[in-house]
Amino acid sequence: MKKLLLLAAGLSICLNPFSAEAETGIHSKDQDVIVISFDGMRQDLTEQYIQAGDMPHVKALIDKGVWAKEPETIVPSLTAPSHAALSTGATPKKTGIVSNQFHDPEKKFNNKDDAFHTKINVSPIWSEASRQGKTTATIVFPGANPKTKNQTADYSVFYGDTWAKSSLDKLSFQEASGWKNTPKSFSALKEADLPLKLKGAKNRTLFVLAVDTTNDQQVNYDQFIVSQNKQVNQEDGRARRDEWGTVPLTMDKGEHAGFTFKVKGTEADLQQPLPFFKTAVTSGLFHGPAGFEETITEQFGFFPVESEDDALEKKWITRKEYEEISSRFVNWVTDVSLHIKKTYQPDALFFYGPQIDHEEHKYTLTDPRQPGYTEAKAARYKTYIDWAYKLADDTVGKTMNTLDENDHLFVVSDHGMEAAHTMLEPNAVLHKAGLLETHRDGTIDYSKTKAYAVPSGSAAHVYINASATQKNGIVEKDEFNDVQQKAIEAFQRAEINQKNRNDLLEIGLEAVFSSKEKEELSKLPEADIKSVWQAGLKETIHPYETVLSSAEMEKKPLGHAHAGDILLIGAPGYMMANGTSRPSKPSLELGTHGGDSTKQDLRPVFMATGSSFKEESTVGKVSTLDLAPTVYKLLGIDAPAFVEGETQTTLWK
Repeated sequence: MKKLLLLAAGLSICLNPFSAEAETGIHSKDQDVIVISFDGMRQDLTEQYIQAGDMPHVKALIDKGVWAKEPETIVPSLTAPSHAALSTGATPKKTGIVSNQFHDPEKKFNNKDDAFHTKINVSPIWSEASRQGKTTATIVFPGANPKTKNQTADYSVFYGDTWAKSSLDKLSFQEASGWKNTPKSFSALKEADLPLKLKGAKNRTLFVLAVDTTNDQQVNYDQFIVSQNKQVNQEDGRARRDEWGTVPLTMDKGEHAGFTFKVKGTEADLQQPLPFFKTAVTSGLFHGPAGFEETITEQFGFFPVESEDDALEKKWITRKEYEEISSRFVNWVTDVSLHIKKTYQPDALFFYGPQIDHEEHKYTLTDPRQPGYTEAKAARYKTYIDWAYKLADDTVGKTMNTLDENDHLFVVSDHGMEAAHTMLEPNAVLHKAGLLETHRDGTIDYSKTKAYAVPSGSAAHVYINASATQKNGIVEKDEFNDVQQKAIEAFQRAEINQKNRNDLLEIGLEAVFSSKEKEELSKLPEADIKSVWQAGLKETIHPYETVLSSAEMEKKPLGHAHAGDILLIGAPGYMMANGTSRPSKPSLELGTHGGDSTKQDLRPVFMATGSSFKEESTVGKVSTLDLAPTVYKLLGIDAPAFVEGETQTTLWK
């Protein structure tokens, strides 16, 4: 029996796996589930694309199933916390995933944990279902890292290592020597060395063979073969000029890795150095039965790089080539997921698409207050986001073509995206309030700091250096409330007004941005960067829309040891940043999220189709917390007691 599962944004069902059967008419037979999560997919944009005819496969899905008009996710609406909610049915108070980055009080005060490599405090559905006898699979799904072994699916693929960054090398060719099994060439074979500087492995030198395959009486090297040992074989990377080739590698400890390359120069006779672009060298993490990684790699190739932003910014590649690289990643994940569905027949399959979120962070240019805004640029940037949604639609189409009568498909997202025009530096506010100390270079002096903030997107957690919870803490018990209240009042008083903007213009960009930030912004004219402070925002703005104390968080589903003593969420248009110099500055990213998902821009998507569900049906409110109990119901197994989601009986026939 074919088995599938897809996880993404919220659906509900009762916790008792049999109690709703009589009233909803749900079959007692176990069902298979597939969950696809498209990071950052906005409910409003998706609806617009559907109505415009730009997402035909998604339209076909909702024509056969259910579409949610008011889907919601948890607060903060960040990738790691929202996916933890999707995969467990529990809030951050139980999962411990309170942000994309957070401070663990069990560690040093300056510690920041990466939530994408942190164990969820309660069991995700793939591990819980596996314990109850079901077969599960996860492909690059957030929270499904095989290194957290007791939370791993039966079949799992995740992001691995980046062994080397992308590069644009200038290769100097000379007459080839010592090669074996070479193809016929109408000009003398030439070769060049391609050094690989690898992180965590021995450096290597590869060899590039240039071949003239055209019998046109001219010297015209048009094919290139990349070899590890000057012995041409079927596994070697090869490509014609201005076409993509792939080079598989086996690392020192047996990891399957590789890169994609393109010869970009036009020099036919190779008398001048030839530009040779290669992507990052990447590998994946695999978990499964013996031979699983080898089978996947042999059929689909090595785990590819997700995107190449630096190469695009440095103009090593064109926008079209950037999209080709990103599409290869998306297609690899989709093809591997559907192969696992067909070959290993899991009861539950979860996979993930990051490209929408990635493009929206970089290209959500919809507000004239944003740095560099022009109508022409906004229109061009929109086409990049359009491309990402089209890529997601293609994934949905491929998946729907594999469905049978026993499959139930969920397409969800973790959050939407809103335009960002200003970056807030909460640590600068704390510094001004006398609660945070810095070294001469502006970095935080944690030994003398009473409170500091850990930002993620539009949210930030503020942690107090309390002696009761922190080793070497400097805030005593009788001082804690005063420090917390002083910090809260500092954020409540924080304002963005005309004087702040004029000060910024007067001191200039040199005093505002770090060297890395200035490098990021160097492609924009200074006038465009400053324009955010001159266009709009003429009234006083209170940029910290939400300021919650730990006591207030405890009343909400946010109270956990990983949570800060204060939670900050920016008003629309504001995101959080590290830094201690200025309370605010123009945003480096154009899209952000983290706030309340009842705001239209931040709403995620939820849609589902399958034999148990209504067709051409629209429902109202659906939560990310509701997905897990719904999947448990479909699988015919018990939902754990920690699940907080509720049943959406309107979804069922």
